[in-house]
Amino acid sequence: MNTIIINKILMHMLDFEHRKIYHSTAFVDLNETSIDYYRKKVEKALSSPTMKELTVGSLHEMMLRCDKLVESDEEFIKQAQEITDKLFSLGSVIEEMPNSNVLFVDCYKNGERFMAVLKLNYRTIPMSVVEEGIVRITKQQVLPMMGSAVDEAIIMNCDQKQLFLIEKKFTIDGKPDFYLNPQWIKGEEKLTDKQKFSTMKKVVKKMDDIYNVNDGKALPLMKQEIQEKVETNQPVKPLEIVKKVLERDYQAQEESELMMKDLGISEEDQIAVLAGAMDTCKLVLDDEIEVKLPIEEYLSGTHLEKIKQEDGTYSIVLKDINEVIVK
Repeated sequence: MNTIIINKILMHMLDFEHRKIYHSTAFVDLNETSIDYYRKKVEKALSSPTMKELTVGSLHEMMLRCDKLVESDEEFIKQAQEITDKLFSLGSVIEEMPNSNVLFVDCYKNGERFMAVLKLNYRTIPMSVVEEGIVRITKQQVLPMMGSAVDEAIIMNCDQKQLFLIEKKFTIDGKPDFYLNPQWIKGEEKLTDKQKFSTMKKVVKKMDDIYNVNDGKALPLMKQEIQEKVETNQPVKPLEIVKKVLERDYQAQEESELMMKDLGISEEDQIAVLAGAMDTCKLVLDDEIEVKLPIEEYLSGTHLEKIKQEDGTYSIVLKDINEVIVK
């Protein structure tokens, strides 16, 4: 469970439509009507599966700015304005860049000090307006919903001297591309948690197909291992998990380790997983039927049995069911 404590927030606005920047001169009032929105956005950013860590030097611009942001309220406001101006400069040359609010957040996550720059891109919704006796529909740009993901962010761990990015692709020179890291930050990208998890699935599935280590149950077993780590508050290390799932075959273990390292995952790499995220699995059949059930149920076969027929097809049998509800 992530514990996030917000110290203060400063917010600016980028109006690309009218080529204007609105700089705040004071911190936002974290009252009862607004705190839920701010907190949810900070949580979404700091736990984003698309957040990627960048390797940068200790004298990198953003790490130096991080130190300044911590220094004083006056320096926080100064740095926030300079970063906002840079974001406006970058976004002004991208035709489809929407208006946005930029949140500068001083907070703690699990006891560690973070400075986060969250760029909340507006979304366009249809609105009904009445003008001179005529009712018509127009478009209006509004802030993203509270529960939606944060599209773009620069996140700095002040204590660990780490830099993270959440990026969104825009059409640049006629093709979809990122701009924050290529045009400004220029750090060496590490894999995101989402990419690490995808790599784990690919490696485990390939090794299980070749060596038949777990009779086709490798992916559910991998999810089960991850969930156990989360529930016992242990770090989730992709390489460790993969080797554990394949522990019954030494050759499969060795090859999986080499493959994982070749794909950019080291022994010390970790991923963040929300509690309950790995407790179900889904069976996708070739006729687009899907069966979703708890991992434990699938592995134990208590209520579901997969039977191979003589003609090579499979039958899925649900058994010992007390009630069937159609939803």
